[in-house]
Amino acid sequence: MEGSGRGFAVIYRWTVAEEHQEAFRARWRKATLRLRELGSLGSCLTREAGGDFVAIALWPSEEARAAAFAGAGLDEPWPPAERFEETRLQIEDDLWSGSPFLSHG
Repeated sequence: MEGSGRGFAVIYRWTVAEEHQEAFRARWRKATLRLRELGSLGSCLTREAGGDFVAIALWPSEEARAAAFAGAGLDEPWPPAERFEETRLQIEDDLWSGSPFLSHG
């Protein structure tokens, strides 16, 4: 996917059994904070109506994401969860309040 110069987002989705949800959220927070140290613009973990966790992560570029994951040392196992294929998105028109990409438009 060719960059637009306006940022990059990835949507992740997991199904997690109720007994593993607290551990999953703690592991997600730990990974997200580590990736922020390495260039991520952060992520928001949400829950859809059916109970699946959905996270939207923001990155300055695909290259920044690849470099962060390569250096993150995220080998610690995750609680049991079914992970669905991620969705990669180029930012086109960004109207989020407080968005880290607003100054790039």
